[in-house]
Amino acid sequence: MPFQSPEPGEPAAPGSRIVVEAGDILMRRSLTDHAPAAQVHVIDAAKALEDFRLGHGTARLDRAEVLLDLAIATFQARTGEHDEAAWQAAAVYMVELWATRYSAARPTAFDPAPPPPSRFTPAHPLRLETVSREAHDRILGAGRSLERKTRGVDLMDVVRAQHGIHEAARLLHGQLDGLSMPLWVLIARFCAEVQAENLRILKAPAPGTTA
Repeated sequence: MPFQSPEPGEPAAPGSRIVVEAGDILMRRSLTDHAPAAQVHVIDAAKALEDFRLGHGTARLDRAEVLLDLAIATFQARTGEHDEAAWQAAAVYMVELWATRYSAARPTAFDPAPPPPSRFTPAHPLRLETVSREAHDRILGAGRSLERKTRGVDLMDVVRAQHGIHEAARLLHGQLDGLSMPLWVLIARFCAEVQAENLRILKAPAPGTTA
């Protein structure tokens, strides 16, 4: 029997706790709505990874790995979708994106790269950027559009952001189809929103100065 895409109101995949929603991507329930505790683990892992990069020892890298596992397990439990490889690629990317806001004010060229077998090593084959460089670029582009949207620069920024999120999800689902397309949309939206906030922080005036 050929595969049929689920309709709005139906589970995104067999066993999934994600319900397909119609309408604008940015108006749907977010990944954080589904798994708020997982976001906390992502944030804490990003802080631990930044501590490692600042030279506070390999114990901080170990802590980041533990928190990454907690984030993945929580996402799996709360979404009902369990593909380990897909979640690893997604969660590592989330942590790395979030960590960039902590390093925005300092040079990062000499940051130590975590050695293998760390999942945070740049050469790891399940890096989302390696799985689909185009999806990575689409997410960053959607983040730029979302940041511009908050400043009211261009009314088309919402359209561009949602298109970029959808295209990133489509590309990632094509490579890692162990997660449903609707869930990849939620993941890509989460990452684009993190990137938008990173850009907002980067552009914000320093304390005590004016814009």
